[in-house]
Amino acid sequence: IEQLLQQQSGTENLAELRENDPIAYALAIADRSEKEKQLSAIQAERQRVQQEQAQQHAQVLQSHIQQEQQKLVDLIPEFKDDAKAEVIRRDIRAYAKSIGFSDQELSQVYDSRAVSALYKSMMYDKLVAGKPGAHKKVQSAPKTLKPGTSNPKSSEQEAKKKDFERLRQSGNKKDAARLFERFL
Repeated sequence: IEQLLQQQSGTENLAELRENDPIAYALAIADRSEKEKQLSAIQAERQRVQQEQAQQHAQVLQSHIQQEQQKLVDLIPEFKDDAKAEVIRRDIRAYAKSIGFSDQELSQVYDSRAVSALYKSMMYDKLVAGKPGAHKKVQSAPKTLKPGTSNPKSSEQEAKKKDFERLRQSGNKKDAARLFERFL
C-alpha cells in the first residue's frame, strides 16, 4: 500500500495545473495531502507492528535462554554453584576463542548443547594434554603381581647367582671377594 501511494503521488504536474486549472490544482493538493496522511498512518502502523514483533521476539528469546540455562545445569552439574559456573564459563570462553570462535559468535550461543559440546571438548583436551605426565607415572609404578604367582627374582639376586656360578667355575679369590661384597 505504501509503495502504491508513493507511485501515485508523483504523477501530477502541480505547476501546470496551478496556471491552467485552479480547481484541479486545489483538488490535486487536497488529494496529495490525503495520500500523505494515509502514507504517514501506514508508516506509523508498520513501525508499531515492528516494535511489537521485536518485543515478542525478545520475550521468546528470554524464555528460550532460561530454558536452555536450566538444561545446561542438567547437563553440567557444576553450573548449580554460581562461583564454579563463572569459572567454567570463563574457561569455556577462553577455550572457544583458542579454537577460533569470535566474541560475537560466543555472545550468540544460546543452545545448551553447543555449550555442553564446548565444555566436553575443553575437558577432553585438558585430559589429553595431561596424559603424558600420567603415562610416565604409570610407567614408573612398580609392577604388580597376579594372585598365585611367586615374586620375580630381582636383578640383585640374579647378579649374586651369576657371581656364585663364576666362583664355582673359576675358584678365583677375586670372584669370591665380589660375591662376599654382594652379601654385605
